[in-house]
Amino acid sequence: MLFHSLLFIYLFLPVTLFFFYLSRRGLRNIILLLASLIFSGWFQISLTLVLAGSITLNYFAGIAIEHALSEKRKHILFVWAVVLNIVLLGLFKYLGFLGNTLSYLISWSGLDPFIVKEFGMPLGISFYTFKALTYLISVKRKEVAAQKNFIDLAVFMAIFPQLVAGPIDKYRNLAPQLANPSISFERFSSGIRRFVLGLAKKVILATPLALAADKIFNSPVSELNAPLAWLGAICYTLQIYYDFAGYTDMALGIGKMFGLEFSENFNFPYSARSFRDFWKRWHISLSTWLRDYLFLPLAFARSKKMVKDTYLHVKTDNWIYFYATTITFLLCGLWHGAAWTFVVWGLFHGLMMAAEQFGFGKILKKSWRPLQHLYLMFFIILSWVLFRSPSFRDATLYTGAMFGAGGQPESFFLLKEYLNSRTVFAMIIGILGATRFFDYLLGLLKSLMESNISFFRVAGTHFYYLSGIIFVLAIMALCTVFILAGTSTPFIYFKF
Repeated sequence: MLFHSLLFIYLFLPVTLFFFYLSRRGLRNIILLLASLIFSGWFQISLTLVLAGSITLNYFAGIAIEHALSEKRKHILFVWAVVLNIVLLGLFKYLGFLGNTLSYLISWSGLDPFIVKEFGMPLGISFYTFKALTYLISVKRKEVAAQKNFIDLAVFMAIFPQLVAGPIDKYRNLAPQLANPSISFERFSSGIRRFVLGLAKKVILATPLALAADKIFNSPVSELNAPLAWLGAICYTLQIYYDFAGYTDMALGIGKMFGLEFSENFNFPYSARSFRDFWKRWHISLSTWLRDYLFLPLAFARSKKMVKDTYLHVKTDNWIYFYATTITFLLCGLWHGAAWTFVVWGLFHGLMMAAEQFGFGKILKKSWRPLQHLYLMFFIILSWVLFRSPSFRDATLYTGAMFGAGGQPESFFLLKEYLNSRTVFAMIIGILGATRFFDYLLGLLKSLMESNISFFRVAGTHFYYLSGIIFVLAIMALCTVFILAGTSTPFIYFKF
């Protein structure tokens, strides 16, 4: 069941909201848990058992850590709980990757390679495992008390808006809201608008971009030239943003409908002018998690004199920064997928951030602003090619085509097959939407409504709210038509 399926939009979500608001406060988390288990089980019931096992493990681990009789015992229990979570994640996500890598290395020695049978990867395991770790860390640090109510912890880990692709909220931020959701008409209506905005990003923008990008990336290199290869890379760059940001908007919108405020995940990442700035704006909940629970412990282990800041503006020895950043982003890449392409993708981002720390960032700041932006987008697009490609060979061949090593003459004629009206529209709106262009237009409209000109102040206010309702209904109708046409694609981050 996908967020952008008619079953979810017109049946599952309304029915869940109906029973949620009909129930008294003490039953609302039970409603959310049942809905989350149905949502998870819709994909594969057997994999939902893994989620139930993870919840049970962390429920008892949290209580055991809190009641440990000594700090040493508490530390031992915490380490074992973390290891078991990582083993569970590794068993379902990385066993095949590690086994195949070992088999490849063994084959070098002349021995026969072997095949490791992979388990199916449970839906959202990367995300709810990280949420579970935030809970255990918070209990160990005595930031929160261990959760004694099994259902409340289960809702935190399994709540369906966040289950598939986050955001990765910290326990200390989300648990109080689950205990006492802030319900109001304003928040509910804001949630509807946010959900519809996310649906539009996915169905109207990401889907046509995905169709173009997939067709180009799946073409043999002999059928590509530089303009066509760049078009495919740019389409994928926009697709992955609007696909993931669209999912996040829908998740945040659903959360608001239930009286919950989830963490923001994006802040115009493609308007950044450095890799450090990019990671302040892209997948914010993940980068924050990596900063707090991986980068800072790694850096502090090497330097007690480090000023506690973010890895984006850390004040420490350059080599310690290089060490901690490289490991953090290498694991960030591995978290995204069980393949060496993801590892190298993460390592590339870490090395670029380290290069900016080592002095290139100072040179970059002194350069012309459009040049800074061009620098970032050039390397971001190249990195997305690696991220998108199934192997290094494919990534190398495709990158070569971007720089003239394709099999077709350098002509823009090949672009006509891919630049239909819907793709062109998605690219134009996508590029403008990746900036603050539409925010500027809305700000201009609000300033007119708040001006001293009575016509704009009175008529403008009514027009603003009425047009907002009409716009939401129109976008919802348009998205429904596109979904009925069967052109929608799964979310990219579902596989992570």
